[in-house]
Amino acid sequence: MAATERVTLGIGHPAPHRQAARPLLFLFALLGAPAAWLVELLIGFAVTSYTCDMHQTRGALAAVPGWVWPLITVVNLLALLIAALALIAGVVLIRRTRGEHQTRSGEPIDAGEGRTRVLAVWAIVGSIIFIVALLTNTFSLSLVSICRP
Repeated sequence: MAATERVTLGIGHPAPHRQAARPLLFLFALLGAPAAWLVELLIGFAVTSYTCDMHQTRGALAAVPGWVWPLITVVNLLALLIAALALIAGVVLIRRTRGEHQTRSGEPIDAGEGRTRVLAVWAIVGSIIFIVALLTNTFSLSLVSICRP
């Protein structure tokens, strides 16, 4: 066999519809929800721990400033919105790469077959997990007071 000859196995490219899936959309779909959760967690922890720790006077806790609740609420809602948009981006990517392997048989296998489809499925699964985490954090704000005496 000559050095310039190529042997093809006839299986095709692992992601034939990769041109339909934009890299930045994939990046947002995969990392949008985890990044939103991380920012929400860090801001929420920083704000609440600062207000509870810095306002202690001889063992008695001072009143929580009025800006804390609106700030935490807005951050949680924005994080939920970003995570929902990441979920939508994952669904869009799944739809754009539908039927990526037409030669294969079996619908359940086609749902996650191909490089772009696998990444899109993981983006959806990850977004759902982080949406649940964000909803849990948001719901816990109404159950637990920011500063306990």
